Order: sequence, then structure tokens, then C-alpha cells
Amino acid sequence: MDVTLDARGFTVRDNGPGISPDALARIGERFYRPPGQDATGSGLGLSIVKRIAALHGMRVSLSNAPEGGFEVKVSW
Repeated sequence: MDVTLDARGFTVRDNGPGISPDALARIGERFYRPPGQDATGSGLGLSIVKRIAALHGMRVSLSNAPEGGFEVKVSW
């Protein structure tokens, strides 16, 4: 896990394989969890992040990082 912060926002990146294009299109939807998940959860975490960011006028970007892994960018 890697977290970076600058004057325009922050990025959280993991070091996994990233997620499939199909899952990437839906990630952040309430109650959505990509297929094959071993960890428990309800699929609400990223939807909550997106909602809180929107309430504060921020933007959230969810993507596969060019150097590998999945990343969440919150910018203001």
C-alpha cells in the first residue's frame, strides 16, 4: 500500500494485479464487489468515499495504476 499527498489531493495505491475492465466500470457502486473476493465486506467503502468527496466538492478517480495495482485519487 502506498499513500501520497500533495497540495491538490491524495492517492492510495495497492501493489496487487489491479482489477478487470468489467469490475473497473462498476467499482464504487453501492454493494458492488468484484468476483472472486476472499475478504469479507459489503461493497460500500468506495461508494462512501465518493459520496463524502462529492459533498465537499472533491473528485474521485478509480483506476489501475500504470506501474501496477489499483489506485484511488481524491483531488480538490
